[in-house]
Amino acid sequence: MALFGTNRDAKFLASVNSEIINSIVDTEIEFFQLNIETSNSNIYGESESKSYLDSLLLPCLITKNEKTANMDDYGHNYSREIQFAVSRDMLEKANFYPEVGDIVFWDNEYYEIGNVDANQYFAGKNPETWPNGDSHGYSVSILCNAHITKLSTQQIKNIRNGGNNNSPAYRF
Repeated sequence: MALFGTNRDAKFLASVNSEIINSIVDTEIEFFQLNIETSNSNIYGESESKSYLDSLLLPCLITKNEKTANMDDYGHNYSREIQFAVSRDMLEKANFYPEVGDIVFWDNEYYEIGNVDANQYFAGKNPETWPNGDSHGYSVSILCNAHITKLSTQQIKNIRNGGNNNSPAYRF
């Protein structure tokens, strides 16, 4: 039986993680969860108009790759890969689990989640599958790999209307 990695050690690690992410790093992302029931789909299960639930702010750690520029028939465009690491404890408190197709807003860019993975374990042990019981190990975080997406295709925000002439920006 392992000396370290018990539930007591895992609770201590979770409290330290929570304090670091909430008080020191203090980076929040905005999740828009895809609402499958109200999204209209064709016979192939594809949808041209998606709908999302209200957004949810969650603290996380972010690993952002460099932009990759490309030129095609439609003009200049760029892509970017990014990874969001969200604490499993915070997701459980929020009663939320990210899924493929959800949208994340961060740093004035929208990202579509392409893969969700939960393979970071304290002491290298998954308490749900470890053969010596669930008294050791701890699932630390959920990793969301995402890519930048165009705002016009997501229909989260109406970008096709002009500005409001009554706003203070139009007054001289």
